[in-house]
Amino acid sequence: MKKQKIYSSLLAAAVLTVMTLGSGQNAHAQSQMEYSPVTWGLNAGLTVSDLWGDDVGGTTVRAGFTGGAFLNYRVHPTFSIQPEMNFTMKYSQADAGVLGEAQKTDYDLGYLEIPVLFKAHLPTQSMITPNLYAGPALSFKLYGEADSDDLRSTHNSVDFGLAFGGGIDINRALHLDLRYTLGLVDVFDAPGDPEVKNGAFQVTLGYGF
Repeated sequence: MKKQKIYSSLLAAAVLTVMTLGSGQNAHAQSQMEYSPVTWGLNAGLTVSDLWGDDVGGTTVRAGFTGGAFLNYRVHPTFSIQPEMNFTMKYSQADAGVLGEAQKTDYDLGYLEIPVLFKAHLPTQSMITPNLYAGPALSFKLYGEADSDDLRSTHNSVDFGLAFGGGIDINRALHLDLRYTLGLVDVFDAPGDPEVKNGAFQVTLGYGF
């Protein structure tokens, strides 16, 4: 009889443990499905950029800063739309200047970049959620220099491209992002209409609220 009471107590304890663990897993799964439809945040990181096109010879990439703010609207747990507003530096060195310079020339271009990203979120049962995205990116010239000389009217005031990449969200607050922005229009408006476009890799770390 004493052994039966012990076995009964152990069985009851095991059942209670399983029920507790099961309810904890359900709560965790439910928390994964809960999300705020609108979040905003800040991001900052590194840009590695270059120039490309038929009129571009040998180039050397340069690193610069990028940073700004984003607004994310979750249309569905697996899909969202994210407009951003970022200050982006794009540096590059051309072996022969694309604007007629005969020597190596450093180009320092600054933009206010506004991408609109369409993001697909890959749901998991953990704190880490991967995502993939693509979307248009419209940029407005802030400044442009070639070897510290102001480019003035030869630097087009607007740039347009396609941004695509992916990242991970950690607890829906911390965001690690890697993207490439492919320029689709000429950077310069100069004699001879040189075909020169921007291209830039970006890696950023963001925090959402």
